[in-house]
Amino acid sequence: MRLLIVSTDLRHMGGVVETVKLLLRELRGRVNVTAVPFGRRLNQTGLIRYLRILADYFYYSWFLCFNRFDVIHMNPSMNILSVLKESVLITVFFMFGYSGRILVFFHGWDQQFFERIVGGTVFSRIFRLILNRAGMVVVLSEEFRESLSRAGIDRSKVQVVSTMVDMGSVPDSCSCKDDGKSLLFLSRMIKGKGADELLEAFSLLSGKYEGLKLVMAGDGPERERLMEKSASLKLKNAFFPGYIRDEAKSSTLAQSCVFLLPSKSEGCPVSLLEAMSVGLVPVVTGVGGIKDVVKPGQTAVLLDEVSAEAIAGAVSGLIDDPGLRGGMSEFARSYAREHFDSRTVTEKILAFYELLNSQMQNGGVA
Repeated sequence: MRLLIVSTDLRHMGGVVETVKLLLRELRGRVNVTAVPFGRRLNQTGLIRYLRILADYFYYSWFLCFNRFDVIHMNPSMNILSVLKESVLITVFFMFGYSGRILVFFHGWDQQFFERIVGGTVFSRIFRLILNRAGMVVVLSEEFRESLSRAGIDRSKVQVVSTMVDMGSVPDSCSCKDDGKSLLFLSRMIKGKGADELLEAFSLLSGKYEGLKLVMAGDGPERERLMEKSASLKLKNAFFPGYIRDEAKSSTLAQSCVFLLPSKSEGCPVSLLEAMSVGLVPVVTGVGGIKDVVKPGQTAVLLDEVSAEAIAGAVSGLIDDPGLRGGMSEFARSYAREHFDSRTVTEKILAFYELLNSQMQNGGVA
């Protein structure tokens, strides 16, 4: 099978890049795969990043004149910039005869944008036409699948799969076996992640538990403001190491016990799956793909609301009950390693490729 994978520049950082890298590694030797970047390259900013997108349209048009593939795998997010630029690219693919041969894998999901785009008469028709003509749409939760179905996307074309983790490189948490007082937030620092409420919760908890520690790992536009807020709350044991990877990331995960991600909107965050596979106990909200990958009360604590009081109460319950904490840690680890290993998830995605290819060979029109 000849496979083309379209993704952001793999030199960037983030969950989508790590997922695509793992997928490419697992597919090696099994399919004839070519990965071509699309969009902003590393360190490109300002006008150059938009000119790069325009240049890529011409490059792909030239590239497809000399190369033919059985399946094309695209990796957009459900947000305005991604949908606009990738809609043009998928139209280019249609012009080269790839209708029915494209797998569109939505990684991020902005529900408000989705509702706006399907609410407009013209845009809704274009959106339905493109996705129904693509071949297959993959999303990170049943909730997103239902949303697409209600918007007029053929339900039989929509599949659900999780992101993936390289289980061969994850450590084991040692903190949960001790006092459970090491807390970790690991995510891009943007609005809607619940970071403000988390800092306020940590302020409440710090007066109750001596030696409590919070690591706020990640980068993003909100990082400086959150650091200022931490200083204003006089949080001595809250640390902001920035974006962490490789050994620093493994060490931080191993030294943590409670993973905190009180988001108001999510896809299926890689950091959550990584935390579970290490044996951290997640305290999360049931948004997006999160509720499809956790078992409330068994592998995670699910928050009813995003508030300082709710977060503090959930963390207190785990610190005060070593038996509960230890049991959830062990179950989270075993559950994640069984269901979210890169090899397991890749098998599902590979089956999607084979289904698309088979359908086109058995009467589909390219």
